[in-house]
Amino acid sequence: MTEQGRQVRVDRFPMRWGEMDALGHLNNVSYFRFFEQARIAWFDSMGIDYGTMPEAPILGTISCRFVKSAVYPVDIEVTTWVGKPGRSSFGMWHRMTRADDPAVIFAEADSVMVWIGMADGKSRPLPDWVRSELAIRR
Repeated sequence: MTEQGRQVRVDRFPMRWGEMDALGHLNNVSYFRFFEQARIAWFDSMGIDYGTMPEAPILGTISCRFVKSAVYPVDIEVTTWVGKPGRSSFGMWHRMTRADDPAVIFAEADSVMVWIGMADGKSRPLPDWVRSELAIRR
């Protein structure tokens, strides 16, 4: 993972039985769902409401490095960091660990969030209030 700045949020989620795959561990799609839920919780904490705001962040890219298989039952923690903003985007990083033993890393992800107009889907410059929030949370 690249430099993340300081920790901004830790979310805890239980792994559910139905998230296992045929090999008996967390299905690869579920890792991305946990990262998604952590991103949305972070945006909720900023007051971002996708249903009412004319502009909001969307996922531009994401990559994941799978480190160790998560096996049911386990509680998962996702730690999220944000990066320095660009013109219309900013980076987010996630580390998924075992909640009762954070030294056990299941996966790490890095993504780029792009600020867009909800009506046309085109990128927009980050608003000043978003830049301020990112500066506080970095």
